Amino acid sequence: MPTTTSGEYQLTREDDLAHIKVRGLFDLEVATALHELLAQIQRDMGRSYVLCDLSQFTGIPADARRQVGEWNKTHTVSGGAIYGANFAMRTLATLVLQAVRLVGNKVDIEFVPDEAAARRWIEAHRARLVASTGGSHVHE
Repeated sequence: MPTTTSGEYQLTREDDLAHIKVRGLFDLEVATALHELLAQIQRDMGRSYVLCDLSQFTGIPADARRQVGEWNKTHTVSGGAIYGANFAMRTLATLVLQAVRLVGNKVDIEFVPDEAAARRWIEAHRARLVASTGGSHVHE
């Protein structure tokens, strides 16, 4: 499980999953690192999931929000679960996700209370996708 750690985040790859723990701002550096890893996972596995720990998340600057929107115009993650976010940060994350959906990306993201629930949600989502496609889930 390769891990990248910076002062603002920890990013770990677990097969088809990128697990990010944000400490402070989800800034352009964090967005770029996450997007690069997700794109690599998609190339390697044909699918990608994101697991986000936002327990120490404090915000997302405009340039990072723009990059999230732009990236999601040409990339799709299979699903994701967000845990640890307080009400204010959950609201902020929801606004960013709404913008992603406006650019046409219908990614399934779920807010859950803790990491265990997040992992269960991703496992269930992965199983549904595999069952519905009759095999591995692949984004084109």
